[in-house]
Amino acid sequence: MKRFVFCAVVTVAVGAGSPVWAADVILNEYNACGDSNFLQGTGSDSYWGRIEGNGGDWFEMAVITDHLDMRGWQLVISDGTGSPPQTLTLTNNAVWSNLRSGTIITVSEDLGNNVSDYIPALGKWWLNVKASDDSDGTYITAANFRVNNTNWQLTIKDSVGTVKFGPSGEGVMPTGGVGNDEVCKLQANPSAAITPLSAYSDGSTSTFGSPNSWSGGASNQDFSALRSIVPYTQLTSVRINEVLTHSDPDDDWIELYNTTGSPVDVGNWYVSDKLNDLTRYQIPAGTIIPANGYLVLHQADLGFGLDSANGDDVVLSAADGLGTMTGGRDYISFGASQNGVTFGRYPNGTGPIYSMNATQGAENSYPIVGPIVINELMYHPPDGPGGVDDVDHEFVELANVTGSPATLYTHFPVQNETHGWKLTGAVNFTFAIGTTIPANGFIVVVSFDPVLDPVKLASFLTTYDLSPTAQIVGPYTGKLSNSGDTVRLLKPDTPQPPPESFTPYVLAEEVAYLDHAPWPTAPDGVGPTLSRIGSTLIGNDALNWRASANFGGTPGCPNGFDVNVAGDIDGSQTVDSGDVSAFVSILLGLSDNYCQTSRADFNNDGVVNGNDVPGMTDALIP
Repeated sequence: MKRFVFCAVVTVAVGAGSPVWAADVILNEYNACGDSNFLQGTGSDSYWGRIEGNGGDWFEMAVITDHLDMRGWQLVISDGTGSPPQTLTLTNNAVWSNLRSGTIITVSEDLGNNVSDYIPALGKWWLNVKASDDSDGTYITAANFRVNNTNWQLTIKDSVGTVKFGPSGEGVMPTGGVGNDEVCKLQANPSAAITPLSAYSDGSTSTFGSPNSWSGGASNQDFSALRSIVPYTQLTSVRINEVLTHSDPDDDWIELYNTTGSPVDVGNWYVSDKLNDLTRYQIPAGTIIPANGYLVLHQADLGFGLDSANGDDVVLSAADGLGTMTGGRDYISFGASQNGVTFGRYPNGTGPIYSMNATQGAENSYPIVGPIVINELMYHPPDGPGGVDDVDHEFVELANVTGSPATLYTHFPVQNETHGWKLTGAVNFTFAIGTTIPANGFIVVVSFDPVLDPVKLASFLTTYDLSPTAQIVGPYTGKLSNSGDTVRLLKPDTPQPPPESFTPYVLAEEVAYLDHAPWPTAPDGVGPTLSRIGSTLIGNDALNWRASANFGGTPGCPNGFDVNVAGDIDGSQTVDSGDVSAFVSILLGLSDNYCQTSRADFNNDGVVNGNDVPGMTDALIP
């Protein structure tokens, strides 16, 4: 976002001679908060929380006309800086071809696309597209854009250049200006009657991707009239709780769970694996799920199986006694799966979906974690001179949480094929065949080639005080976003025979981090890393992550090594018999563990010998 000080605005007169139209899509909100500013007072955003810059450059539109085709539409941005107008163009991608009324579209410079999550029939009305130099232009022009408080205005044109809405924004309404610690938002229900002269006002709170709120939350936009065309309410009484999608021999099943303390009649309700056909299977009339009980539907009854190689969807739709859907639905989506491993909610009946061990007709088990986990992320090293993003010192660290070596490749003897594991999402990297992490060991993945670029490797080792023997691989493509992104670890599953002839990849680990609460904020460019607290706990849980206690974290070493407790050789942050054992092993030359050796050198002379024994004794007996 460009940084501007508040300046006088020019009022644009829109009088009786101005064009009048029934709006198809309108400007709903935009962020005028400068990069170095917070929203005024204690203001925050319902998505971003309270962070510097309030999420960067972004603006929001609301779709009014149902089945709107916006392919090729132009979003023309102007301001009072004297710079030429900028034009962002929506591509011909199918996502723009049939937008439902009540859809909220955000265009942002920092947040990645969420196009696959846009499913109005399941209550998912928000569609975000990223417009920046590093985006690929799949959905919108790949170019940076600006949003500021200097007479910023938006004009929306269709594919042939006809103005559909605007110019709207500062100087039109509100005419009095928007501060560089505020947002501009429509304080009225979105409808075809909205014009650039409607109730746009400045404010110190925002609701990126959601209906606007004002007057301290006392007033909120009502989208119900627009969204009534696609009726939907989230089912809470009965949930899709667990699914088995990969079963040999074929016996896929779907488990429903009654979350209430009373029986629920689900007779005539529907279950489907197709978002465009929600009525594939109708539950027989009179089917009752007992209080806090389960109903398991098997493949033979459903008449369809679930796609274990590519992933699938399951939708539960409530209906009345005549089989007419009422709009109440529950929905889960999942990727490829291993044989015998299920996808289920944790906590049981309410939580997100994870891979787990099957518990058909009973309370779900704890999600499967390991044997290899994403253990530490440096997603935003301190910027270089001139604010240059320091991609060379980013890293993703994986940890083997078992006491045996773990391979980052899998051999399939029947097919006589071997395939490497992969990192995907924010960055992409395929591990070479033969890559192994030793017992309780680590591997660090970087953005450069550590073999072909020794200069960058030397800088990396020096910056993080790493042993030259540390296991470092790369280069990955892409980058770890400074504002939040998703890192996935995938492992290959059994190669599919012809005619498919491909190797499915199963999600082994996922971390969708953010640079704001509930995630730690210190890793965002200040120096600490994002450090996992418990290696056997769920990785995609913000409460299981902290900022490292030191600059640069502990790549290649246990995360507990960022806290230096005298005598704590093994990094457990306590001094006990384990530390004595580790110290003696190093002293006798039986261990060359670099991480532990540096902590056993009490007199800092570069070697561990008898001169360090007094230091260890003092730590044990203060």
